[in-house]
Amino acid sequence: MGEPELWVWGVGNALRGDDAVGCRVAGLLMERGMPGVTDCGAMPENHAAALRKGKPRVLLIADAADMGLPPGECRRLSLGGLNNVLESTHGIPLPLLLAPFDVEIEVLGIQPESLKLGAPLTDAVEQAALRVAELIQRGQWRSIRKE
Repeated sequence: MGEPELWVWGVGNALRGDDAVGCRVAGLLMERGMPGVTDCGAMPENHAAALRKGKPRVLLIADAADMGLPPGECRRLSLGGLNNVLESTHGIPLPLLLAPFDVEIEVLGIQPESLKLGAPLTDAVEQAALRVAELIQRGQWRSIRKE
């Protein structure tokens, strides 16, 4: 059995409240046994080599994104449109990191409510993580509104 066609990266800083939502999505999917899922934490660049070797057809990135929406709202974002919406907790900006790869990449951006240091996920964002993980697991992530 080869590599899964869909990979999911959860990205975020577990120490900054809702910024950890991408990691929470990845954790939920890993608990459910979904293949191709990685909790990248705040350093997705540490996982780029695996992307070159594995060559999935689609890479989904779950991450907090300030889109000016109510907390917990989720949108599908293209890699090119990320310049001003992703929280700047990553070492290398995702568009720069992932530009060389020949793979379909979409970001599932979840609107954070609080990025307070040491805080847990807020209720709205925890509920969003549960919804997003369920949609990914069912193969229905494209039903999330695209921006």
